[in-house]
Amino acid sequence: MPYSRIHYLVNNTQPIPCMINFFRKIRKKLADDNKPLKYLRYAIGEIVLVVIGILIALQINNTNEDRIQTKELDGLMKSISSAIQSDINYLRLLRTARESIGIKADSIFDAYINAQNPTLVFEDYAFVANTFNELTNLIYYQPNLSAFEALKNSIYLSKLQGTDIELLLNSFYTSAERLQKQEESYNQSMKTDYQTWSNTFRNKGIEVFMTPWEFMEEGDIKERFLEVLNAQDTKALFAKSFVELNMTGLYDQQILLGEKYIEMVDKQEMNFDEQTKIEFSGILYSYSEVGILNLLVNGKVPSDFGLLYAQSSNKFYSGIKFKEDHIVLTYPDNTLAWGSPYFNIRALNGRVTEMDFSKFDKVILEMRGAEGGEAFALMMKDKYDLPDGTESRVDITLTDTWKTYEVSIDQFETADKKIIQTPLGFVFLGGEGRTIQVRSIQFK
Repeated sequence: MPYSRIHYLVNNTQPIPCMINFFRKIRKKLADDNKPLKYLRYAIGEIVLVVIGILIALQINNTNEDRIQTKELDGLMKSISSAIQSDINYLRLLRTARESIGIKADSIFDAYINAQNPTLVFEDYAFVANTFNELTNLIYYQPNLSAFEALKNSIYLSKLQGTDIELLLNSFYTSAERLQKQEESYNQSMKTDYQTWSNTFRNKGIEVFMTPWEFMEEGDIKERFLEVLNAQDTKALFAKSFVELNMTGLYDQQILLGEKYIEMVDKQEMNFDEQTKIEFSGILYSYSEVGILNLLVNGKVPSDFGLLYAQSSNKFYSGIKFKEDHIVLTYPDNTLAWGSPYFNIRALNGRVTEMDFSKFDKVILEMRGAEGGEAFALMMKDKYDLPDGTESRVDITLTDTWKTYEVSIDQFETADKKIIQTPLGFVFLGGEGRTIQVRSIQFK
């Protein structure tokens, strides 16, 4: 039956004239032949055909409506994808700025603050002053929410209900809100401390410190410059840059979520494959719902974990570097008695610091040494283990090629697996320097 005729049947209450005439002729013939039963069967058949036609018309109408809604939903999701791409571009700039200021401040501590009577030339004054000015120039992330709000206010959001892409999208904007709050907290703290610093050094060399090039022709400014630099308030401000350095993991997570959403929209995918579920287990799912937990994925630390460096010296030592697809852990030569890069738990913005690891049997690490032959130990600690080196350890020796190492967590005998606070740590001892590279860490 042609669609135009069906549409007519659905939208018109009057019978089609030709069908009425046809019915009358058939009815008259059957009546003349005294065959009412045949006429009744015929009439019922015609009614069934009309009903079927109406149902087909409704189905076609529903299909068309679904196609229209799917097209409009696709347009909204692509608009969100464009907004997220814009966010990602800005997030990369923010991440670079945060990382850069941390690295610069670290070098200032090493070369000028911790050094005895450092030699200063124009470039040194400019580097310190410019770094300080960059540090106190507050930056922040402002996500583009217009397309996402349009989706939430539309009738199409329900079409995503229960899909992984809905979970991913909500996680992106929830994570964005958390990142904004952390930035706001840090920026407010920096603003307050900078105001205190300004009040302390007003009329006491603040101009010499912030724009030293304007005073160099007036005489030797080194003494006053170093006096301000080594003041406790100044050092406290520079030390805040290490908070910025630690924030890079949040930017990495935000970028990862955004890139995955864009990829799924481009491929018109609604759900994750199994590998993606594993890779995103630390971000999107509660750990009780997955049989695998990733502590490190291609050199990236999930947001619910942190990576710190404990060591025997009171001086700050930056022995952790993040490369494109792995991390580099360095233990300096003839400097420390011991050093230990270790992972900690900081879920829910640091409110959760312990986790149940009893469901896991082993930890799998992909590692290599810079030269081969690097020896160290792995450790795991519960929340009651003392920082005295008495925890159980597993010795490891690396080669200079990437290899996978499996360690049963039962070997960490002193750790109560139900209340783990340090999921994994690397222990270096003695005076010999070592550098190792780690790509992935996974608990199964």
